[in-house]
Amino acid sequence: NRRARFGLPWLPLRSAQESSAILGGLSGYGTSLERAGRTWDVKSQSLWVQAPSISSRLRNCREILFTSTKRSFLDSVMDATTTPTPLSHDEYELPREVRTVRVNRLKAHRAMASDDTGTKKKHSVISQLQREMRGWSGATLRRGFVAKGHGGQKRAFKVKLVGEGVNDYSGPYREVFTDAMHEVTDLDPSGNSSLGVLEPSANNQAGVGEGRDLFVFALPPNESMMINHPEKEQYVLSSEERDLLNSFSSITHKKDENSREIEEAISYLGKLVGTACRHGIPVDLPLPLGVVWKRLTEESIDVADILKEIDILASRTVQDEESFSIRSDNVLASQRRLLNSFVEGMSSVLPVELLSMFTGEQLRGIICGNPEIDVELLRRVVEYEGYNECDMVVIYFWEVLREMTTLERKQFLQFVWARNRLPLKESDFDAPFKIQKDTKTVDKDGDYPLPSASTCFFSLTLPEYPEKEMLKQKLLFAIENVTTMESDYVTNDVEVSEGWRGL
Repeated sequence: NRRARFGLPWLPLRSAQESSAILGGLSGYGTSLERAGRTWDVKSQSLWVQAPSISSRLRNCREILFTSTKRSFLDSVMDATTTPTPLSHDEYELPREVRTVRVNRLKAHRAMASDDTGTKKKHSVISQLQREMRGWSGATLRRGFVAKGHGGQKRAFKVKLVGEGVNDYSGPYREVFTDAMHEVTDLDPSGNSSLGVLEPSANNQAGVGEGRDLFVFALPPNESMMINHPEKEQYVLSSEERDLLNSFSSITHKKDENSREIEEAISYLGKLVGTACRHGIPVDLPLPLGVVWKRLTEESIDVADILKEIDILASRTVQDEESFSIRSDNVLASQRRLLNSFVEGMSSVLPVELLSMFTGEQLRGIICGNPEIDVELLRRVVEYEGYNECDMVVIYFWEVLREMTTLERKQFLQFVWARNRLPLKESDFDAPFKIQKDTKTVDKDGDYPLPSASTCFFSLTLPEYPEKEMLKQKLLFAIENVTTMESDYVTNDVEVSEGWRGL
């Protein structure tokens, strides 16, 4: 691994012969549309000539190399491909090259609570971001500017939250990524996707199997019908013709306006995920391991295992091998085509060619962080101001945090840090978690104030509650009922009216 640290920058992860028609690449006719972040299964690999190369041998060693070695190389490449940004005259101000994005979260929250799908798609946070960034190049999102007093947070743009009176010292920047990921996995009362970008997997809908919380890329209604009821003409095709059709399904697929809209939305989702990964913001994106993450890392996969991960009932009901092959090809070909759009957006921000160094589990950890909120990890990076670790209110706080459910811990992390996932290890924290003593006096009635937080600086201001039950009650009320960020300044009437204006 010490040698690999020096050797990786000089070794190709994707050599020329792997996409060359002359040397017999995987696609046979040069680089296929299927290859950008798309794994070839065993059947596809047997159809095309694979020339031996250093690249293929290096990828086969992905489990031997330490994750820290590979992560160090990936970070160095991302640093080298960062768009340079000149410093501002005032070190506390952002330079003009860092553009400002206006987001009306107040309107987005009301839109997502409505029953109108068109209103949701128009006013959601991710739709507002997509409109504001329309026409932006990948170089703009590859900026990694760190302003003084912003807690070490890298950024590509500045966020203006309309009507909330908040300065973007990094909290609002992280908040919009979290809000966008929450919206794409939001479901309406009938259990369907609110925005039509990601939809719950069959296992998620039926509440069976292991991946009951997983989402897959959403399909247009007409395509879903085709997948659920395969056309009889496909049975007429020979196995060779079906393999060839499956290999080039992105080219042969007929697109309509709905398909283009979904592909554009998924491509933009890939840009957001790539930007968040560049800037150290783990995203809560529950995508399947086999359909997405292992395909991004180009690992060998078993089609049967992939189908079980997203639709275990379908994998059990199909009787003969030919019917299973047609069923799995239809489902996975559509997901692979939409994965192409996802990776197309991601590739404008991240060096996706290097992702094949990692395993699917490792890549998911890098992009999504730890799905479980590790209280002990959080305790190891804490700093106290006005308190010490032996104070009773601090002891009460950690006991309450351990007793919380996973959802409540995510809400707490969102409350204090504007993100709902922790990094994987201590060294990935940009700033320590601070617990500060609240100096506010108690009311005449003996009522203690609620705890408050500063998401920009990852700090919690905690009153000195005399009892554990009171601390738990106040903290849960605060994290479950907060709708806007703590104001830094008093907004004017025009901005307030714009933020709260009706849809």
